[in-house]
Amino acid sequence: MSELSIGGGIRLPEHSRGDRATQVGATQHFTGCIVLGSGPGIRTGLESHLELQAALILAARPEVRDLVEQVRFDWFDEDGEFHKHYIDLVATGQDGIVIGYAVRPLGRVKDAYLAQLARVKEQAIAQGVLDDFRLFTEQDVCPVELFNAKLFHSVRRPDQFGDPVAQDVVGRMTGVATIESLVEQTGLDGMGFRALVRLIRSGQLQMVSYERIGRGCLVFKTQEVCA
Repeated sequence: MSELSIGGGIRLPEHSRGDRATQVGATQHFTGCIVLGSGPGIRTGLESHLELQAALILAARPEVRDLVEQVRFDWFDEDGEFHKHYIDLVATGQDGIVIGYAVRPLGRVKDAYLAQLARVKEQAIAQGVLDDFRLFTEQDVCPVELFNAKLFHSVRRPDQFGDPVAQDVVGRMTGVATIESLVEQTGLDGMGFRALVRLIRSGQLQMVSYERIGRGCLVFKTQEVCA
C-alpha cells in the first residue's frame, strides 16, 4: 500500500508492478505512464502510443481482472543460451486465464521477431507462466472499443453524489431508454452522464448496439442496481 497521500485524504497510486522501469523520456517515440485499476489505482509505464491504446482497451474489457506491464520471462534459444524477454502487457482474466501481449506496430514485425515470440510463447505456456501469448498491432485497435475505453478511463473515479442518483434512476427503469433520457431524469447533466457511463462500465447497464457511447445511445438494465 502506498504511504503517499495529499492532506491525509487522497492516496496516490501504487507503484508499477512491472519487472523493469519503462523509459521516462525519449526523442524518437512516445513514453508515458497511466493509472489503471479501481481506487487510487496502479501506475503502468508505457513506451509507445500503441502500448497506451492496448492498455486502455485491455483494461476496459469486462473479462480482464488485472493488467501488468513489462513482465520478465527468461527463455532459451536453440543453443541453450538464456535470454531475458519483457512481455509488454500481461492480462489476467476473471476466469484466471493469463494472456501475454507483445505490442508492436505491424511495420516492425519481422520474421526473426515472430520466431522469437513463438519460442517465448512455447516455453512460457509449457512452464505455466502464460496460457497464451499474442501479438497486438495497430490492426487490433478497434476505433469504437478505443473510444469507449478512453471514456471509461476518464470517468473511472466514483462520484459520491452523482452515482447514487444515477443508480436510483436506473433501478426504476424498465425496457429500453436513451442515455439522454436517463441523464434528464437524474437532473445532473454531465455529472449524470458520467455516472451512467460508470454503470455501463460495471455491467449494470448495457448498450443495445455496439457503438461509441453517447447520449443518443439506447441502453437497458442488465441487473439490479443497488443505491
